[in-house]
Amino acid sequence: MRIENRTLLLLFALLLAFACDPKEDTDPAIKAAENMKFTELMPTTAYATASSIMVSQNEQYMIFFGAHKPFYSKDGGQTVEELFVYGNATGHPINISNDGLFVYGGGVYDLDNIRSGSAAIHYATGVTDSGKLVYIQNDGANGKTFFIDDNGTYVSTGVRLEMGEEFYLGTWGEKMGFFDWRNKIIAEFDVSTQTYTQTTLANMDYKRLYGLGNDRNKVKTAYSYGYFAYAKEGGVIMITPEREIRYYEYPEDYLIYRNTEGGMKLYKDKAYVNIYDRWGVSQMHLVSGNSIEPVDNVSAIAFGEESVFTQGFLEGGDRFRGGIIKTVNGQQEYLPLDMGYQYPGGYMFGKTYVIGDYAYAEDKVFSRNSETYSTSPMGNITSILHDDGRTIAYAEKGTYTSSNGKDWNLASTDPLTPELVAKGADGVYHALTVEIKVYVSPGTQARSYSADLKAYTSNNGIDWTEVSGSATSHPGHGPRLISSDGTVYTQDTNAGSIGSAKLSDDFGVTWQGLLNGMNLTKNEPLPEGFKISHFELSTGKFVSIVFEFGGEMGISVCDSSTGGCTEQVLEVSFDAADMYTHDEEITLTARDEFVYNTLNGIYISNSLK
Repeated sequence: MRIENRTLLLLFALLLAFACDPKEDTDPAIKAAENMKFTELMPTTAYATASSIMVSQNEQYMIFFGAHKPFYSKDGGQTVEELFVYGNATGHPINISNDGLFVYGGGVYDLDNIRSGSAAIHYATGVTDSGKLVYIQNDGANGKTFFIDDNGTYVSTGVRLEMGEEFYLGTWGEKMGFFDWRNKIIAEFDVSTQTYTQTTLANMDYKRLYGLGNDRNKVKTAYSYGYFAYAKEGGVIMITPEREIRYYEYPEDYLIYRNTEGGMKLYKDKAYVNIYDRWGVSQMHLVSGNSIEPVDNVSAIAFGEESVFTQGFLEGGDRFRGGIIKTVNGQQEYLPLDMGYQYPGGYMFGKTYVIGDYAYAEDKVFSRNSETYSTSPMGNITSILHDDGRTIAYAEKGTYTSSNGKDWNLASTDPLTPELVAKGADGVYHALTVEIKVYVSPGTQARSYSADLKAYTSNNGIDWTEVSGSATSHPGHGPRLISSDGTVYTQDTNAGSIGSAKLSDDFGVTWQGLLNGMNLTKNEPLPEGFKISHFELSTGKFVSIVFEFGGEMGISVCDSSTGGCTEQVLEVSFDAADMYTHDEEITLTARDEFVYNTLNGIYISNSLK
C-alpha cells in the first residue's frame, strides 16, 4: 500500500513538473516572435528609367540618359553598363551608328571600347548610321565646309554650309539636317553623295497657328530622315521630304503661350510634343498624318529598324517601377536590362500593405500568385483597417472595401484619409489624421517637426465626424498606433528635445503630458514597466519593433497597450541597412505577419498567431 502511495505521489509530482514547465507556459506570440523567419515577398530592384533613349538603327547599341546615371547597352538591351563621357551634349538628338559610334559634346565615343576614364577617340559634328564621321569647320575662303573623316584625318568635301552652324538639328541615316526657322530655310547634307540641298519655304505661314512664334526660347525645331518640324505655342508645322507643309493646331484647352516648354521629339512623320493645358497639366500629343492626338507620356522614345523603345510601366509585368519597353508589331515587353534603383536620401518605399494574396506598395499592386505587378485601382494607400473579414483601405482615390484584397468596392469619395484607424470594443470606429509640419531654422538650417492631429468617429468606418475640440499639435512625428482601448502616444523626438511625450486614453480626443517617468497631468509616476507598442495583434497582444544601427531587430510582445512586455533581440535574414530610420514603415497583416520595406526588397515574417 505504501509502495502504491509512493508510486502515485511520484506520478503526481512528475505530472506537476510537466504542467509547470516554463516552456509550456510561454505565450504563443512570444514563441513565434522568438522563432521569427522572413521571406522575400516581392523583389523591387529590377528597374530601368530614362528621360531620353537613343538606339542605333540596327537596334544593337543603346544609350539611356535621365536615370541617376547614364547607361549604355551594346547587345540590344540584354545587358547594360554605366556610360562614361565628358563635356555637355548639344541640344540635338545623339545618333548612334550601326557600329557603335556616337558624338557627345563634340567628342566621338565608341560603345565597343568605352570605359571609366576614357576620353573621346575623335571629334565630330555628327555620325551617320553607317559610321561616317562629319565635321563642319572653316576652310579658308570657302567658309564653313563639310569635312569627312578618312582613317582618322578629316578631308574637305569642298561643300559649303550656306547657313549658320547653330541651325544644325542632327544626323539621321546618311543625312544632316538644318533649319533656319526665322528665314524659313531648311537644308540637308547628304554624306554619301556629298551634296548640299537648301530650300526656302516661302509659303510657310506661321500665323496660321496661335502664338507669336518668334521667341527663340518658345520655338522647337527637329529633323529626322528628311522630315522637319517646328513647334510654337499653338501648334506644330511639319515639312515632308516632298516639301509638303502640314499645319497642326493644338486642342483648344492647350492654346497657351508657354506650350513649347515641354519639348518635341521627331521620328520621320511622327512628332511627339509634350504640351500643357490652361490649368498647367502636361499631356503628350502625337502629331502624324492628318491629326494630333493625346498619347501616354512617351517623352523617352526611340525608334529602331523594326521596334519602338519607350520608358514606362507594363500592366501585368514583372517590374515594380517599370523599365525600358520594346514594342514590335503592337506587342510590348520589358528589355531585360536592370539599371538598378537609387533611392533619394532618407527614402525607401513608404509602406507596403499585404491583403490576402496581394501586396500594395505605392501605386502598384503585386499578385503573390502570378508574381506580377499592376496599377492599383486606389492609388496610394494611406492606411488600412482589418475589420471582421473585410479590409477598409483609405486611399488616394477614396475609401474602398474588400473581402479578398483583389476586388474593391468604392465606398466613399470623401477626401478624408486618416493615418491611424481603430475599432473600439463598443463597435465605434475611431481615427486620427496626422499632418506633419517642418520648421527649418533660418540660422542653422536645423529641422524640427510637429504633428497636427484631429480625432474622428464613425459608425461604419466609412463616414467620419470630427470630434469637436480634438484638433491639436504636438512636437515630433506624431503617433504610430491608435489601439482598440483608446491608447495613443506621441513623443517629441526633435534634436535637443527633453523627451516630453503625450498620452491619450480616449482615442486622441484629450491628452496627458509625460516627462521623466511622470504623468504630469495626473501628477503621478507612470506604472512600472510602462511601454508603448506600435502594433495591435488580432489576438489582443501588442508588439513594438525597433531596429538598431547594426541591423539587429528588437521586438517586444506586450500584454497591454502600455506594458507587460517580453523583449527579445533578433538577427534578421535580410539586409537591414538603414532600417533603424525606417522602422515606422513596417506594417501588419490580418494574419499578424509583419511586412518590411528594405533597400533590396520587401519581406514578410511568419505569423505571430
